Amino acid sequence: MSATQTFFRDRLEVRVFTDRDAAGAAGAAIAAYVMNEAIAREGRIAVVFASAVSQDGFLKALRTHAIEWTKVTAFHMDEYAGMSAQHPASFRRFLKERLFDHVPVAAFHQLDGEAADTTTECARYAALLAEAKPSLVIMGIGENGHLAFIDPPVCDFHDPRTVRPVVLDDICRMQQVHDGAFETLDDVPRNALSLTVPLFLSIPRALVFVNGAHKAAAVHAALDGPITEACPASALRQHPSATLFLDPAAYSGVL
Repeated sequence: MSATQTFFRDRLEVRVFTDRDAAGAAGAAIAAYVMNEAIAREGRIAVVFASAVSQDGFLKALRTHAIEWTKVTAFHMDEYAGMSAQHPASFRRFLKERLFDHVPVAAFHQLDGEAADTTTECARYAALLAEAKPSLVIMGIGENGHLAFIDPPVCDFHDPRTVRPVVLDDICRMQQVHDGAFETLDDVPRNALSLTVPLFLSIPRALVFVNGAHKAAAVHAALDGPITEACPASALRQHPSATLFLDPAAYSGVL
């Protein structure tokens, strides 16, 4: 699928497509190429995947590509604290249902939302990431400009941690209601575990999928505003090789 528009904001490549499915298909083709190239060169690849409805078109398209999945080690980027992997809103469950129940990955390393000590769990997951050295990350942008669960109040572009416990702000929590994961704001957990912005910037290739009018303000802030922790996604403009895939509604606020 060809983009209707392509341009750059600083280092960040931005592509606009006719709809979210076209954006997902185009991104899946790039992801498959990156994965297959790494497997041919190194015999393996580690990939970090996002868990959100914005990823549906991408994940559906990715399953159609010929990839040596048994040489792929998978990670996810966040999970609610205290939540089991069987909960309908679990991000581990999301990715299993949409991808890993369909393809035979070498491993899917999961953040344990039910861990009694979240600091220890973050350290365990950070060690796995350090060993695997992911070379591709699949992302989205939140309504408040968050990356993973790094909301503006907890964002630190110089965070020494790669995985950390976080407290979710109400905009982020309400997004989970908008996405259909919970019925009311009170149902949404207040705490989570999340990969951090410095980790995302360290992964060589990033593909970012954003769609819908409810994300237009965040996209505008990320692309047209300053690079600031008040909009974590603005840091993507400093990523060495990131591509942002937008549908027309998400693009509608861009200057």
